[in-house]
Amino acid sequence: MRWPPWRRDAPAGPPAGLPDGAVRLARRLPDPETLRARARGLAVLDAVLIEDPDSRTFDVDTRWAADEELASMDDGSGNAWSMTSTPAGVWLRGFDHESPMSPWGDEHDLDWLAAVPGPLRPAAAEPAFTGDGLPLVTVACWRLHDDEDWHPVQLRSSVAADTPDGSDWLFAELEGDDASHAARLEEIHEVEVDPRDVGHVLALRPLSEELVRRLNPDRRLVDLAEDVARIGYPGPT
Repeated sequence: MRWPPWRRDAPAGPPAGLPDGAVRLARRLPDPETLRARARGLAVLDAVLIEDPDSRTFDVDTRWAADEELASMDDGSGNAWSMTSTPAGVWLRGFDHESPMSPWGDEHDLDWLAAVPGPLRPAAAEPAFTGDGLPLVTVACWRLHDDEDWHPVQLRSSVAADTPDGSDWLFAELEGDDASHAARLEEIHEVEVDPRDVGHVLALRPLSEELVRRLNPDRRLVDLAEDVARIGYPGPT
Protein backbone atom coordinates (compact mmCIF):
# COMPACT_ATOMS: atom_id res chain seq x y z
CA MET A 1 0.00 0.00 0.00
CA ARG A 2 1.27 3.45 -0.85
CA TRP A 3 0.88 5.73 2.18
CA PRO A 4 -0.04 9.39 1.82
CA PRO A 5 3.18 11.37 2.47
CA TRP A 6 1.81 12.99 5.64
CA ARG A 7 1.09 9.68 7.40
CA ARG A 8 2.77 9.17 10.77
CA ASP A 9 4.29 5.95 9.43
CA ALA A 10 5.40 7.42 6.12
CA PRO A 11 9.12 7.85 5.39
CA ALA A 12 10.74 10.90 6.96
CA GLY A 13 10.60 14.19 5.09
CA PRO A 14 7.63 16.18 3.80
CA PRO A 15 6.45 15.89 0.22
CA ALA A 16 7.58 18.62 -2.15
CA GLY A 17 5.63 21.84 -1.83
CA LEU A 18 4.03 21.17 1.54
CA PRO A 19 5.24 23.18 4.56
CA ASP A 20 7.18 21.20 7.16
CA GLY A 21 5.13 22.58 10.05
CA ALA A 22 1.76 21.62 8.57
CA VAL A 23 3.08 18.15 7.70
CA ARG A 24 4.33 17.57 11.24
CA LEU A 25 1.04 18.85 12.65
CA ALA A 26 -0.97 16.49 10.44
CA ARG A 27 1.18 13.55 11.54
CA ARG A 28 0.84 14.14 15.26
CA LEU A 29 -2.81 15.24 15.55
CA PRO A 30 -5.13 12.69 17.17
CA ASP A 31 -8.51 11.84 15.72
CA PRO A 32 -11.16 14.60 15.55
CA GLU A 33 -13.27 13.21 18.39
CA THR A 34 -10.28 13.32 20.73
CA LEU A 35 -9.64 16.94 19.74
CA ARG A 36 -13.30 17.89 20.16
CA ALA A 37 -13.37 16.36 23.65
CA ARG A 38 -10.19 18.17 24.63
CA ALA A 39 -11.59 21.47 23.31
CA ARG A 40 -14.73 21.04 25.40
CA GLY A 41 -12.68 20.53 28.54
CA LEU A 42 -10.52 23.57 27.82
CA ALA A 43 -13.62 25.69 27.23
CA VAL A 44 -15.30 24.62 30.46
CA LEU A 45 -12.15 25.27 32.49
CA ASP A 46 -12.07 28.81 31.09
CA ALA A 47 -15.78 29.22 31.87
CA VAL A 48 -15.16 28.20 35.48
CA LEU A 49 -12.18 30.51 35.92
CA ILE A 50 -13.36 33.53 33.89
CA GLU A 51 -16.83 34.99 34.25
CA ASP A 52 -16.65 37.31 31.22
CA PRO A 53 -16.99 35.25 28.00
CA ASP A 54 -15.14 37.90 26.01
CA SER A 55 -12.06 37.46 28.21
CA ARG A 56 -11.75 33.70 27.75
CA THR A 57 -9.12 32.04 25.59
CA PHE A 58 -10.98 28.84 24.67
CA ASP A 59 -14.55 28.28 23.58
CA VAL A 60 -16.79 25.71 21.95
CA ASP A 61 -20.07 26.61 20.33
CA THR A 62 -22.24 23.63 19.45
CA ARG A 63 -24.75 26.10 18.02
CA TRP A 64 -22.31 27.69 15.60
CA ALA A 65 -24.42 26.73 12.57
CA ALA A 66 -26.87 24.06 11.55
CA ASP A 67 -25.10 20.71 11.99
CA GLU A 68 -21.79 22.46 12.73
CA GLU A 69 -19.70 22.91 15.85
CA LEU A 70 -16.92 25.44 16.35
CA ALA A 71 -14.04 25.08 18.80
CA SER A 72 -11.72 28.06 19.03
CA MET A 73 -8.77 29.69 20.74
CA ASP A 74 -7.96 33.40 20.79
CA ASP A 75 -5.09 34.53 23.00
CA GLY A 76 -6.00 38.22 22.76
CA SER A 77 -2.65 39.02 21.11
CA GLY A 78 -3.59 38.26 17.53
CA ASN A 79 -2.98 34.51 17.59
CA ALA A 80 -5.85 32.07 17.17
CA TRP A 81 -7.05 28.72 15.95
CA SER A 82 -10.44 27.32 15.07
CA MET A 83 -11.75 23.83 14.42
CA THR A 84 -15.03 23.53 12.53
CA SER A 85 -16.74 20.14 12.74
CA THR A 86 -19.26 19.50 9.97
CA PRO A 87 -21.26 16.45 8.83
CA ALA A 88 -18.55 15.87 6.20
CA GLY A 89 -15.44 16.33 8.30
CA VAL A 90 -13.26 18.82 10.15
CA TRP A 91 -11.43 21.99 9.12
CA LEU A 92 -8.61 23.12 11.42
CA ARG A 93 -6.82 26.41 10.88
CA GLY A 94 -4.28 28.33 12.91
CA PHE A 95 -3.09 31.92 12.71
CA ASP A 96 0.26 33.10 14.08
CA HIS A 97 0.19 36.85 13.54
CA GLU A 98 4.00 37.05 13.46
CA SER A 99 4.46 34.22 10.98
CA PRO A 100 5.85 34.97 7.51
CA MET A 101 2.98 32.79 6.29
CA SER A 102 0.53 35.56 7.17
CA PRO A 103 -1.17 36.94 4.06
CA TRP A 104 -0.17 40.40 5.28
CA GLY A 105 3.47 39.40 4.98
CA ASP A 106 3.16 38.10 1.43
CA GLU A 107 -0.30 37.37 0.08
CA HIS A 108 -1.09 33.69 -0.41
CA ASP A 109 -0.29 33.03 -4.06
CA LEU A 110 -2.06 29.68 -4.40
CA ASP A 111 -5.73 28.93 -4.75
CA TRP A 112 -5.39 26.71 -1.70
CA LEU A 113 -9.16 26.72 -1.14
CA ALA A 114 -9.53 24.68 -4.33
CA ALA A 115 -7.46 21.92 -2.71
CA VAL A 116 -9.90 21.64 0.20
CA PRO A 117 -12.73 19.10 -0.34
CA GLY A 118 -15.92 20.78 -1.49
CA PRO A 119 -17.98 19.98 1.64
CA LEU A 120 -15.35 21.68 3.84
CA ARG A 121 -14.79 24.77 1.70
CA PRO A 122 -17.53 26.85 3.36
CA ALA A 123 -15.81 26.30 6.71
CA ALA A 124 -12.40 27.13 5.23
CA ALA A 125 -13.78 30.31 3.64
CA GLU A 126 -15.74 31.42 6.72
CA PRO A 127 -15.81 35.26 6.74
CA ALA A 128 -15.51 35.34 10.55
CA PHE A 129 -11.90 34.19 10.17
CA THR A 130 -10.77 36.88 7.77
CA GLY A 131 -9.38 40.36 8.24
CA ASP A 132 -9.56 43.10 5.65
CA GLY A 133 -10.71 40.44 3.22
CA LEU A 134 -7.67 38.23 3.84
CA PRO A 135 -7.85 34.76 5.44
CA LEU A 136 -6.48 34.60 8.97
CA VAL A 137 -4.54 31.38 8.41
CA THR A 138 -0.85 30.49 8.53
CA VAL A 139 -1.31 26.73 8.93
CA ALA A 140 -4.25 24.46 8.15
CA CYS A 141 -5.27 20.80 7.99
CA TRP A 142 -8.48 19.01 7.06
CA ARG A 143 -9.92 15.55 7.54
CA LEU A 144 -13.05 13.97 6.13
CA HIS A 145 -14.95 11.58 8.38
CA ASP A 146 -13.94 8.50 6.39
CA ASP A 147 -10.25 9.49 6.36
CA GLU A 148 -7.65 7.85 8.56
CA ASP A 149 -5.33 10.85 8.46
CA TRP A 150 -5.21 14.63 8.52
CA HIS A 151 -4.24 16.43 5.31
CA PRO A 152 -1.95 19.49 5.48
CA VAL A 153 -2.65 22.50 3.29
CA GLN A 154 -0.11 24.35 1.18
CA LEU A 155 -0.90 28.06 1.45
CA ARG A 156 1.96 29.54 -0.57
CA SER A 157 4.44 28.29 -3.13
CA SER A 158 7.26 30.77 -2.69
CA VAL A 159 8.50 30.16 0.86
CA ALA A 160 10.99 27.72 2.34
CA ALA A 161 9.43 24.51 3.62
CA ASP A 162 10.68 25.25 7.14
CA THR A 163 9.07 28.71 7.34
CA PRO A 164 7.56 29.17 10.84
CA ASP A 165 3.77 28.97 10.69
CA GLY A 166 2.75 28.62 14.33
CA SER A 167 2.10 24.88 14.08
CA ASP A 168 4.71 24.09 16.73
CA TRP A 169 2.97 26.08 19.49
CA LEU A 170 -0.52 27.30 18.53
CA PHE A 171 -2.17 23.96 19.35
CA ALA A 172 -0.15 23.19 22.48
CA GLU A 173 -3.17 23.01 24.79
CA LEU A 174 -5.07 20.77 22.38
CA GLU A 175 -2.13 18.37 22.37
CA GLY A 176 -0.88 18.81 25.95
CA ASP A 177 -1.41 16.90 29.19
CA ASP A 178 -3.27 17.73 32.40
CA ALA A 179 -0.22 18.85 34.36
CA SER A 180 1.02 21.23 31.67
CA HIS A 181 -2.39 22.85 31.33
CA ALA A 182 -2.71 23.18 35.11
CA ALA A 183 0.67 24.96 35.16
CA ARG A 184 -0.52 27.26 32.37
CA LEU A 185 -3.68 28.15 34.29
CA GLU A 186 -1.69 28.90 37.43
CA GLU A 187 0.69 31.17 35.53
CA ILE A 188 -2.02 33.07 33.66
CA HIS A 189 -4.59 33.40 36.45
CA GLU A 190 -2.15 33.50 39.38
CA VAL A 191 -4.12 30.86 41.26
CA GLU A 192 -3.30 27.40 42.53
CA VAL A 193 -5.17 24.58 40.83
CA ASP A 194 -4.96 20.87 41.47
CA PRO A 195 -3.91 19.00 38.31
CA ARG A 196 -6.37 16.29 39.34
CA ASP A 197 -9.24 18.79 39.13
CA VAL A 198 -7.99 19.99 35.75
CA GLY A 199 -7.76 16.37 34.60
CA HIS A 200 -11.30 15.72 35.82
CA VAL A 201 -12.66 18.48 33.57
CA LEU A 202 -10.45 17.64 30.59
CA ALA A 203 -11.71 14.04 30.85
CA LEU A 204 -15.28 15.42 30.61
CA ARG A 205 -16.36 13.91 33.91
CA PRO A 206 -19.49 15.39 35.53
CA LEU A 207 -19.04 18.71 37.28
CA SER A 208 -19.85 19.13 40.95
CA GLU A 209 -20.33 22.13 43.21
CA GLU A 210 -17.24 21.17 45.17
CA LEU A 211 -15.07 20.91 42.08
CA VAL A 212 -16.19 24.29 40.74
CA ARG A 213 -15.54 25.98 44.09
CA ARG A 214 -12.08 24.41 44.35
CA LEU A 215 -11.18 25.80 40.94
CA ASN A 216 -12.80 29.19 41.56
CA PRO A 217 -14.35 30.07 44.94
CA ASP A 218 -16.29 32.89 43.27
CA ARG A 219 -18.15 30.63 40.82
CA ARG A 220 -21.07 28.28 41.38
CA LEU A 221 -22.34 25.37 39.36
CA VAL A 222 -25.54 27.22 38.51
CA ASP A 223 -23.45 30.04 36.99
CA LEU A 224 -22.15 27.60 34.37
CA ALA A 225 -25.44 26.13 33.16
CA GLU A 226 -25.65 28.13 29.93
CA ASP A 227 -21.97 27.75 29.13
CA VAL A 228 -22.04 24.00 29.75
CA ALA A 229 -25.07 23.60 27.47
CA ARG A 230 -23.53 25.64 24.65
CA ILE A 231 -20.15 23.92 24.94
CA GLY A 232 -21.78 20.50 24.93
CA TYR A 233 -20.06 19.32 28.09
CA PRO A 234 -21.63 15.99 29.07
CA GLY A 235 -23.09 14.90 32.35
CA PRO A 236 -25.50 16.45 34.84
CA THR A 237 -24.95 20.03 35.94
